[in-house]
Amino acid sequence: MKHKEADVLIIGGGIAGLMAAEYLSSHKNVIVITKFSAEKSNSFLAQGGISAAIDEEDSWAEHFLDTLKAGRHHNDQEAVKQLVKEGESVVRTLTEWGVNFDRHENGSFILGKEGGHNRNRIVHAGGDQTGKKVIEALIRRVSKNVKIVTHHYAVDLIIQDHKCIGVSCKDDENQTTIFQAKNTILAGGGYAGIYGTTSNAFGSDGSVLCMAYRAGVELSDLEFVQFHPTLLSDRVPAGLITEAVRGQGGILINSSGVPFMKDIHPLKDLAPRDIVSRRLFQEIHEHGEKVFLDISSIKDFRSKFPGVTMLCENAGIDLDKGLIPVSPGAHFTMGGIVTDQSGKTSLRGLYAVGECANTGVHGANRLASNSLLEGAVFAKKVTNSILSSEITDMKPATFKRKKNLEHKSIQIDGLLQESEIHLLMDKYAGIVRSKKELMRVAKTLNLPSWRPDLIKEPLPVIKRFNMQTIAWLTVTSCLKREESRGSHYRKDFPSQKKEWDSKKIIRSLWHDESIIAEKTVAGIFN
Repeated sequence: MKHKEADVLIIGGGIAGLMAAEYLSSHKNVIVITKFSAEKSNSFLAQGGISAAIDEEDSWAEHFLDTLKAGRHHNDQEAVKQLVKEGESVVRTLTEWGVNFDRHENGSFILGKEGGHNRNRIVHAGGDQTGKKVIEALIRRVSKNVKIVTHHYAVDLIIQDHKCIGVSCKDDENQTTIFQAKNTILAGGGYAGIYGTTSNAFGSDGSVLCMAYRAGVELSDLEFVQFHPTLLSDRVPAGLITEAVRGQGGILINSSGVPFMKDIHPLKDLAPRDIVSRRLFQEIHEHGEKVFLDISSIKDFRSKFPGVTMLCENAGIDLDKGLIPVSPGAHFTMGGIVTDQSGKTSLRGLYAVGECANTGVHGANRLASNSLLEGAVFAKKVTNSILSSEITDMKPATFKRKKNLEHKSIQIDGLLQESEIHLLMDKYAGIVRSKKELMRVAKTLNLPSWRPDLIKEPLPVIKRFNMQTIAWLTVTSCLKREESRGSHYRKDFPSQKKEWDSKKIIRSLWHDESIIAEKTVAGIFN
């Protein structure tokens, strides 16, 4: 067993983790740990851009209102203000760090429009390759002063005297390494990878959320999973067709050539993602239609969208016909580890940032192109908190356990296969949900009544245990919220309810243990 030490550990190599590493590197000894190579992250794959109110006729206040509207006012308004006010600063910083954003001949930014935005305010780099350009620039900078440890899967947090002092990891050869640090930042992404039809290609199994959960840290809003309307149909993993294509004039049509969004929402094809995804779901599953993105009106499509062009050509789609077959799939998760606005969790020494965190900025449904912005903005806030050496913490986690659970080795037959979890989540906990279907899948996903010592298990078992854990937490959170709001739609509770305004479903191991031990879902309603 190897041991390594640092001032700060960062779990995850997307925009949030790498920007935090860059900010900290001139002051602290930093180690970044990634599951794969540093280039394999959902940030790297991001085709959308960074939303920023930089046009003279735009304002952060308008961006603020668009964000709240998309999030169905489930957002933390103060966190949203901090997010949208920093847009221009983020673009300026990344430009200084080597990201060449797309510009007009006069030097001004080319601003695109995406779903839920009432103005053109999306900055792109390389057309639909913004994530790639940003992450490549960050890796060039970070690798000069920061050690990036690749192909290491973070298994569990190391806790001493109610403080996080590091992380235990396993590499691809199943060897264990203990990383110790004064501060640990979780930046390992979300959990949309528990669905079979998803845009998430690299390890989005919710592992960092599970680590925090097992340490007694609170999670929240897990029922809010955003389904992107336009994933390339019949492809695993599903390739993403960026919303910017619709921003340039792409129109959603059915098999008969009928554009079906024009009477659904004032923004038509650029309505918020939850609305568009449910409409596509209806066309496909209720009307038996195939759905296409009509790109025939977009001039110079290949040069504007080189990434989408390559994706379609690899799938054998003839773009000259002007139609791309699409269907919705799991894309982004609004739920995550509860933090304050500086990224602190309820466990001393532990921070969370990016998609794995729940700061409240996205509410019940993320506004398009706010994700890279969130990672950048809150990476800086986490950095400032660590460098200021504040002694104050969030309200500490309550470590009162219902009972002592025995450590046992996991019986491999007691866990579902990844493919089984994918199928269950797609079929019973997808875009349209109901109590009957959610109860069925929750019982199937129910966890053992004991807690394993995961670091002793082989890596494939650890991954399956994490996937089943976060899938169970997601499904049971869906059961608890008896209304429809944003990305969470219950056909048995189809309307948004006032009594659920500002109400969050908080998940904590110390509360859920008794439910798990009873081997029943009924306890979740107590």
